[in-house]
Amino acid sequence: AQKLTSRTAITNLEGSPQHPSHGRSTRGPPVDFSAMYEVFLSTIVADEDIKATCSILAGLCAMPPWESLHRVLYFKGPSRPNGISNQNSIVKSQRKDVPGLWKNLHQQLSRQSYVVQARYEVFKDKDFGTETPADFDARAGVLRWTDFPDPPHKGSAVTQRKKNEIWEQRNLPSIMRDNKYQLKSEAIEETFQFYRDDAEFCLFRHYQLPPTPDGTPLARVGAWETGFTPSDPARRWIFLVKVHVLQDNKPDEILKAHEQLANIRRDLEGVFEFKTFDRRIHDTRVAVEMRNAPAPLPQVIRAT
Repeated sequence: AQKLTSRTAITNLEGSPQHPSHGRSTRGPPVDFSAMYEVFLSTIVADEDIKATCSILAGLCAMPPWESLHRVLYFKGPSRPNGISNQNSIVKSQRKDVPGLWKNLHQQLSRQSYVVQARYEVFKDKDFGTETPADFDARAGVLRWTDFPDPPHKGSAVTQRKKNEIWEQRNLPSIMRDNKYQLKSEAIEETFQFYRDDAEFCLFRHYQLPPTPDGTPLARVGAWETGFTPSDPARRWIFLVKVHVLQDNKPDEILKAHEQLANIRRDLEGVFEFKTFDRRIHDTRVAVEMRNAPAPLPQVIRAT
């Protein structure tokens, strides 16, 4: 098999969608009241290698790719963290896990402001090139928060970080606005996913959407066939191999995830070269204006 590698820095590693069993409408999200841990390997795949990569992963996982598009809204928190204190716009859910997930997210966003994502699955025939404006308050989406990754283990290419996702939530733009989160940018995310046991193999790239004068989501986007320009001028794809530990207080499970990824890395040696990247590319923290509060590390190429 052809060796697929990259010698350049990753420009955006945020935002791949979750395993279908972790939140698709057919199966529902994980029932868990705390943040999960996302443990993953990373590399880059050139655009001309994407078909070969999908063929390799289809054989490895014995499945065709799960193709999807997501509209991703990035909301930047206030410089002084205040959590999700205003919950007037949160729609009550019958799911027992939702209040605990909101409580956990409020705690995380009270200690530090972050850029968080509101994510909506979109479809080429329904959401592109239509006259009907998008209404993201009326549409159910996923609110995603990811923490700054833990320091890497010596000699390991594995990255791990806390993650909180609240699925099937309406009024997300209003909830963000109520808590002084401002729309920073938005993008279309194109994804190919494969699954083997509880490991997710995810290829994705982003297409940046233009900002609006009033700082609200773009009401209409053009037809998919008219062409969208990838955010990366080289049109590359990010390739992540991920394992999720559904409770962040289970160190034995996190260790097992590391071992599982180490085995996958060995299985794919000579085909993909997974690399250790500066964890600051995953830094979604907002600079603080509080005394004695930890400030983010110096800025490098940041995830958006």
